[in-house]
Formats: sequence, C-alpha cells, structure tokens
Amino acid sequence: MVDLTATSTSISSVVPKKITEIAVNVNNYPDIHRSTMGNHARQKYTKKNQGLFVLPLPHQDWEKRHGKPNLDIVAVHGLNGDCIRSWTSISPAATGKSTTCWLNELLPHRIPRARVMTFGYNASVFGNTSIAGIRDNARSLLSHLQDGREEEDGVADAASITGRPIVFVGHSLGGIIIKQALRIANNERNSFGDIADSTRGIVFFGTPHRGADAATWASLVSSITAAAFGNGPKSFLLKALKPNSRDLMDLSEDFRPLSMKYAIASFVEQDVYSGLGRVVVEKHSAVMELPHEEVLVIGGNHSSICKFDMDDPRFEAVWRRIKRVSQGPQIPRPPPPVMTTTVTRGLGWNTDQGWVEKWAMEERTR
Repeated sequence: MVDLTATSTSISSVVPKKITEIAVNVNNYPDIHRSTMGNHARQKYTKKNQGLFVLPLPHQDWEKRHGKPNLDIVAVHGLNGDCIRSWTSISPAATGKSTTCWLNELLPHRIPRARVMTFGYNASVFGNTSIAGIRDNARSLLSHLQDGREEEDGVADAASITGRPIVFVGHSLGGIIIKQALRIANNERNSFGDIADSTRGIVFFGTPHRGADAATWASLVSSITAAAFGNGPKSFLLKALKPNSRDLMDLSEDFRPLSMKYAIASFVEQDVYSGLGRVVVEKHSAVMELPHEEVLVIGGNHSSICKFDMDDPRFEAVWRRIKRVSQGPQIPRPPPPVMTTTVTRGLGWNTDQGWVEKWAMEERTR
C-alpha cells in the first residue's frame, strides 16, 4: 500500500547479539541475495530491481550457531510498496533517523532457523505502464520461489529443500497476491506442488479481501502519491482493488476451500490514516471469516501496521503468530454434541422425549 517512507534509505546489517539503530544513508540498499531464475549472485539492490531476495542473517556465523534453515518466510509488500521499505520502521534518533527492517533485524532473533525472503514487484500506483496484474505477479512469485528452493547458494540441492515449510507474510495487496499464488500452486501441481504442500500458514496485514471503498483509495492516492508520481495512468493493480471487485470476490470464493490447508492470522489496522480521517481497510474487509482464522486488531495505520522497531511491543504478537502458523492449521476439536435436555423439578436428568418413553416402557415391564 502507499508508503509514506518512500525516501531513499539504507538498511545496515546487524551486529552480533545486539540489534542497533543505524543512521540513514541515501541512494542504495545493502547487498542482499537475489533469487531469480536460479541466479543467486550477490548484487546491489535498486528500486527498479524486482524478484525474490534472500535477506542477510544478523552475522556470518549465524548458521553455525543455530543450524541450517528449516523454515522459509516469504514477505510480499503491498500497493505502492517496496520489498524493503514496506517492512522498515524509520524513526527519529539522536544522530538523525534510524531504521529497522524487522524481517532480518528482529525476526531471526525470535525464529533463528528461518530463511527470510522478500518479494519485489512493480506496485506503483501512478506512472506504472506494466500490464501485470494480480495473477501475473502471483505466478512470478511462484516461479522465483520454486527456483530458489531448488537451488541455494549456487548448489543444486532440491532433495533437502523440497518440503521445507513455508510461511507467507502479506501486506495489503501482497496478501491478495499470496492467495492467488496458492490458488495457482494447488491447480498446477506439476509445477508448484511443492509450494502448495509445503506452505503451512499465512499472516495478513491489512489485506483487503473484499476491496476497499473507492473514495478511500482515491483520497489515499491523491493526497500521498500524486505529488510523487504525477497524474499518470493508474495501475492495473489499483483497479483490481475496487470495492466488491469481481476478481477479489472470485478469488475469495476459490481460496476458501484451500484455506483449510493453511493456518491463518489476520492483523487489522486500528488507527486512521493521517489526512484521510479513517482506516484504509475496514475490519469487515480485512478478515476472511474462517473458523480457524486468528484475527488481531493492532495499533498502527495502513502503512505502519507492518513496521516495527526493536522497542515496539506490537512485534511480540507478530513474531509469535508467524511461528504459530508455521506449525500449520490447528484444527479445533469439534464441539461436544448438543443434547436436548431440560431440567425437571431440579432432578437434573435428561428428559429427551425418546429416552423418557424408553425408560417408562422398561419400568412397566419390570
């Protein structure tokens, strides 16, 4: 979704045992692994780069201390977002601004054996000439992830990677892309069956499963992005998010039977968006109304709902939900059968008519 922190920043690496706040530098991100069609070359990331990126671990001997990864966590940003900045908290500090990308600065300290990845795609609202919509970006996500799971660090090792559990984390439109990707994966099992079966759960942040009010989107776009991107053609992605969008409705209906395969946690934004006067994605749209879905209302507006620094108490609930859904769906035990009972004269026995008649008949024959 629209990101107020869309200024050039640099996310620095984390020193061992301590998460520190690093002053902002401009222009470039640090080196991060890029997983694109089997190419894992280390390279600089720029805003134009798109694909699946493996985020660096807090320090070089992390795997020696904690063991090789046994979980893949894949984050997908939202409309007008960015694969790093959408997950990065920027706050004032004594030496200037400080940044925290919680995906690789906080999360590994809670789930140390996770390989954390972030997916980038063209999500600009204005000036976006790409005709790629939700389905195209979902298929791109699947292709990049499948390639990355079949080959790590340039060494093919499909046998050990196949079957590694996956947790998807989606913000806003990113959650819709994740749902579409899993729908494709389950339908095209010859190509993506491993992803369909290895996915254990999904964590949604402000995902508009039923779309958002047209006036809300219009106000958000005009007040925040028009100045930065100009009044160019609107993105195909934006059109897909209209309220009661047929695409969203169809996807929700098609995904519902698949959803029972996956544990789901949905975070709902609590704060109004500055300048808009209301929340962007209302609760009724941000939840799927599934029997096993865990719904949590979390402080923050639509942009800050998925940005945390090391002192943010909200992160506790987030990492615990990520860990919880990594175990797969915990299907609740069925409730005990409802007995049709009444209490007669305080005696407390079951007076269901059939039982009473049977008991009375037996009493007569004694």
